[in-house]
Amino acid sequence: MKKAFVFSSATFGKWKQKARALKRAGPLSHHEALEQVATANGFDNWHQVVNQAKLNELSEAACRSGLVVAYDIKDALDNWKEHESFVADERAFAFCDADLFAWYKRNEDEEENLAAGYRPADEAEYRNEYEEWTMNVYFFRYCGSIPATPRAVLPLLDERCFFAPMFFWHAGKFIEPFRDLAIDGTLDMSGNTKLNSAD
Repeated sequence: MKKAFVFSSATFGKWKQKARALKRAGPLSHHEALEQVATANGFDNWHQVVNQAKLNELSEAACRSGLVVAYDIKDALDNWKEHESFVADERAFAFCDADLFAWYKRNEDEEENLAAGYRPADEAEYRNEYEEWTMNVYFFRYCGSIPATPRAVLPLLDERCFFAPMFFWHAGKFIEPFRDLAIDGTLDMSGNTKLNSAD
């Protein structure tokens, strides 16, 4: 299995700048400078960097301005109805990580752990527990036209899975469906419910 290198478009840009700086600073050709930057960052060659950047760009763009959906892995594997408009996307996690980690910390603080007097000692302990928890999160990237509102996403997902998603990112906004779209504790997956601030 080929290794996936996940990095942002900003990081890719910095690597290209580094290669230009190396070329200007010494006797390296542009190609040699690119190869040096690639190997210094764990790649076999610059061609591999470019290929990975193209794959990462799809995931990053979906998280920043498209639609990415996160399900509990059991729901995703057992109940998801496949369709070409959604593709499994392991890379999306890297671009959604900050939102998920903030959600995880907030919920761990607020729920039964605090009531029981338990709280992770520091950021590293939170991160360790969080990384274990994320093993059960599965991501899909939507490849169609993005619905106009977060609520309009719900019918698309209702067609694909019996269960509601854990979270989704709509046009870069993190949505927790039961918190942001439910009314009186009910999440209407038809998308017909009106009057919600997340729309």
